[in-house]
Amino acid sequence: MKTEENKALLVKYNKEVIENGDMNFFREIATSDFLNHSAPEGMPSSIDGVIYFFTNILHAAFSEIKVEVLDMIAEGDKVVTRKLISGTHTGDLFGIAPTGKNVEIKVIDIFTVYDGKLKEHWGENNFGEVIQSLKG
Repeated sequence: MKTEENKALLVKYNKEVIENGDMNFFREIATSDFLNHSAPEGMPSSIDGVIYFFTNILHAAFSEIKVEVLDMIAEGDKVVTRKLISGTHTGDLFGIAPTGKNVEIKVIDIFTVYDGKLKEHWGENNFGEVIQSLKG
């Protein structure tokens, strides 16, 4: 049953945090010592770094954000998702003026769940390629 609960937590994370931008919900479902092993250089690997990315980068630059989970695998305390995050480039992104282009960010996330909360994250994505595609 724990595996199904962990998967349900990740479904809520994708919907509430990534799609809806609810950072208060993220604070509720993450441990206080949450660690993002994939934080970009110069960005905090804590809860604050994740909140900064989703608030000041993703949701500031893109509207109509949707998450489509293509695969979800859970075993023990780990949950892996392969997903597409789509949106429309309607805000400034690292100095790139809004283009109105639709984008798809391909993501593979691995989370460790501890006591019903997100504790650790590892991820791979093509966000760099998406940024390049908006430059022209």
